[in-house]
Amino acid sequence: MDNAIDRFTGWNPTLTLATTWVRGRVAAARDEEDGGFSTVEMVIGIAILIAILVAVAVILSGALTGKATQVGGCITGANSTNNGGCS
Repeated sequence: MDNAIDRFTGWNPTLTLATTWVRGRVAAARDEEDGGFSTVEMVIGIAILIAILVAVAVILSGALTGKATQVGGCITGANSTNNGGCS
């Protein structure tokens, strides 16, 4: 396959340079022993992210429930003389 690429890019110095650079980057990436996260690190990271998302969901749920109760009280008391206790 390298011969086919070389025949295709041999007439254009820019393409030859680009293919040589890509080959070098691929070879360097393959030579690295450990460039990424391990499975344990990934699981711990995802668990932390899920915990943060659950905490945010609980906080937002509490805030929305409180406001919904307040708005429901205002709607229920809309015909009262003090505007249903809403300000």
